[in-house]
Amino acid sequence: MDNGKHVAAFEEAFADYVGARYAIAMANGTATLHTALAACGVKRGEPVAVPPLTMSATTIAVLHAGGVPTFVDIDPDTWLMDTTGGGSVGVPVSLYGLHYTVFDGDWDNIVDDAAQTLRPHDECADFTSYSFQASKILALGEGGMLVTNDEHLAREAREFSSLGYHMDPDQPRIDPAILKHPTYERHHSLGWNYRMSDWVARAGIHALHADDLVGDRRRAASYYREAIDACDWITPQHIPEGWTHDYWCYAIALEFPEMWDSFTAAVVKHGGEMPYGAWALTYFEPAFRHLGEHGQRPQGWFDPPGSGMCPVAEDLQPRLVQFQTNNLTSAQRNADAVAAAIKELNG
Repeated sequence: MDNGKHVAAFEEAFADYVGARYAIAMANGTATLHTALAACGVKRGEPVAVPPLTMSATTIAVLHAGGVPTFVDIDPDTWLMDTTGGGSVGVPVSLYGLHYTVFDGDWDNIVDDAAQTLRPHDECADFTSYSFQASKILALGEGGMLVTNDEHLAREAREFSSLGYHMDPDQPRIDPAILKHPTYERHHSLGWNYRMSDWVARAGIHALHADDLVGDRRRAASYYREAIDACDWITPQHIPEGWTHDYWCYAIALEFPEMWDSFTAAVVKHGGEMPYGAWALTYFEPAFRHLGEHGQRPQGWFDPPGSGMCPVAEDLQPRLVQFQTNNLTSAQRNADAVAAAIKELNG
């Protein structure tokens, strides 16, 4: 089973980039999360702490691993999951690219969902999971990377993501002389085929060492910051002192949800691109509301909208507006449109 020389080279380069000992390249960022949870030994029915405000892949991975998502409300200023709790497993998300500085929770295992950042691997986390989907900071069309400093966890992750083949934790390739021999016992456990293709890895090597991957996004964010400066009905994501932001996108919160349509329409009117709203909270998505029929529903999870399970997130989500940061020219044009929209709406 030969994943190709480029996969091995990309893993080595990426591990060095984020300061981790082991890196395992995979097909996408959902696969990396699923693999991390499996490697941590999540058992069927085991609670796993997740934020409600993020792309639903975080929760999907928990369910595929057999766990039960336990939704933890967010901080009203940083918009990140409150990490002061504890339990078996926590999956904090660096929402919009804002890095956690420290994980305060008392969890047995931490899987750091860094899909929206290129943050360094935090030694407090058992795994850090990255995504290379087309909109992400390292955009390869699709792909993901899972990193860890733990040899045992790396081996478990490598085997789970490679159909259960017996693998060395730091090598995606098996010696052909061993692989081809008739006595070779391939499958030491059950796993999935989550391997990254050599073509994607080759692109990743070049992209990783291209222009400043984060610097341009931070410059784009500065355009939006200037545009909303002194507007008393717009609040940006708070960045605590000493924290770092990679700005997968630039997100703002309007004072009232009723302002969303008029504000975004004004942005488009003045030449900006139509911005995105935030994802619906995961436990309000139709697919997850019906999971109770299959016995995977935590008590009270699927109450009707407005249930108050995560009141901070429920209040914030309909007020969020997300602007792209992946192109400086477009970001400047959008920021100018934001400034003009604010001026118009202020009368």
